[in-house]
Amino acid sequence: METNNELMEYVDRLYHAALEKAGDSYIAEDIVQETFLAALSALSKGKKPDHIWNWLYSILSNKYCDWLRRKYNKPQISFDDYPFEIPDETLDDDSEEKLENIRRELGYLAKTHREVMVRFYMHGDSIEQISHDLNIPQGTVKSRLNTGRKHIKEGVSDMENYAKQSYEPDMLRVGCSGATGLGGEPFSLVDEKDKLTQNVLILAYKKPVTETELAKALGTPAAFIEPIVEKMVDGELMKRTEGGKVYTDFIIYTDKDRTATFQQQLSIAAENFDLFWSKTDEALCTLRKRDYYLRQSEHGKSKLELYFCIKLLLNAYIDVRNEVTGTISYSEYPYRKNGGRWFAMGQQYTSYYDSKKEEKFWKYGIDGEASAEIKNFRDTKYLALRKYDTELGRYPNSFFKAEYIKWFYEILSGISEDRSSVGDHVLESTDRFLESGILKRNIMLEIDIPILSRAEYRDVCDLVSQYEKVVSADIHDVLLPVFNTGYVKLPPHLKTVPKWQQYTFCGASMPMAVIHKAIEKGLFLRNVDYPVSASILVIEK
Repeated sequence: METNNELMEYVDRLYHAALEKAGDSYIAEDIVQETFLAALSALSKGKKPDHIWNWLYSILSNKYCDWLRRKYNKPQISFDDYPFEIPDETLDDDSEEKLENIRRELGYLAKTHREVMVRFYMHGDSIEQISHDLNIPQGTVKSRLNTGRKHIKEGVSDMENYAKQSYEPDMLRVGCSGATGLGGEPFSLVDEKDKLTQNVLILAYKKPVTETELAKALGTPAAFIEPIVEKMVDGELMKRTEGGKVYTDFIIYTDKDRTATFQQQLSIAAENFDLFWSKTDEALCTLRKRDYYLRQSEHGKSKLELYFCIKLLLNAYIDVRNEVTGTISYSEYPYRKNGGRWFAMGQQYTSYYDSKKEEKFWKYGIDGEASAEIKNFRDTKYLALRKYDTELGRYPNSFFKAEYIKWFYEILSGISEDRSSVGDHVLESTDRFLESGILKRNIMLEIDIPILSRAEYRDVCDLVSQYEKVVSADIHDVLLPVFNTGYVKLPPHLKTVPKWQQYTFCGASMPMAVIHKAIEKGLFLRNVDYPVSASILVIEK
């Protein structure tokens, strides 16, 4: 649009043009309203028409033709056939307000209509693409678009400014670094299916807001928002300012943050593979001579090797990162109200996020080391499960709980189900553990991950420490450049996030990039055709 012209300046001119065509004031008003709906939708794509009046008049003419087709019961042409020009620049205040009104009204549509409207008008997907993605006929897509347009037209005059999250809620997955609380905090504070809580946290991330502002943005009465905010403040995922506003008090990563240096990391790993792998392979050769390694099954050896390599390469990467970010010891982690000491972090995904389309990125992902520990169970002093999850193999996260580790020890000790201390729901998870390679079945169930004593596990850690300094020195100069770009810039009010979290994804794909390259070269995990979960069961009698 031209700088000095506002969209609404053309209302009267468009009305007179519509009246001249239709000869009826009520019909002219409808045609003008539909014209503005289509224009605002097109403007939301961010392009700029060269001649605003000509562009608006062409839309009006199309709307008039639509009216004629409806009048004479002829087939209606969808918006997909209109040759819209899309504006380049942002909208003026008045147009932006009306556009937000349209977005808000989308939030009231049922999912069947909302998803096609959002895809078509907000993302620019074609009818053919929507039909393919949703597995519905193109005629159904057109029908749902027509119904959606009708509902928006009926409600647009009463709209307020609602945010994108009202009609297209994002997903937020909360994790942490440190030890979780007695109730599993912070994981337990935000259920994976609780879209409302997730989007409250997302909307309160960039700047402090009031509960009323959150309610208006989400199209939800404040009475429903307030208890969510109180729960998040009490759970220490949000903070309240002196002025009464609230904000999300942990870092949230977007897809852009996660992938900012991804290609650069893959290139570095490929071009400098020998620097990463030479000492890693030497460390593996040392591990393979240990008695506790030699007594493992073939599957156990593979899983111990993968755990060892991930730990070594990840620690070497962190050594270089710490030079940039500084270090923070566990003793500096904040104590939490419900026990535990942790820093939360969130992963934000769009509502239409499809991990299958990002398979290449997730191939190199590592879920950071997790540990679940138990003391004084049966005849043991200490039981622990330690694991990394990767594309090569995963431990089912929903079963990463103390009762399952107790069950593993009972399996190992030959304790029958009727003498088990765990509930039936644990015993019923057998198939999931068989699929993931944590258990195997011969005549009886058996543990299919490496089993180490506590002293042996300490030796693994000592061996990693011995070699990680050597590896980090070798890779230092080639790895350091990834920290110059791609780090996350925090909102100015967010003061409690440790600096290393801003750099988490700068080199996080590097360890698995090296491991996959070693597999491709036949240097690691040869002839492995089963899930390799990097999991270890640690036992001290």
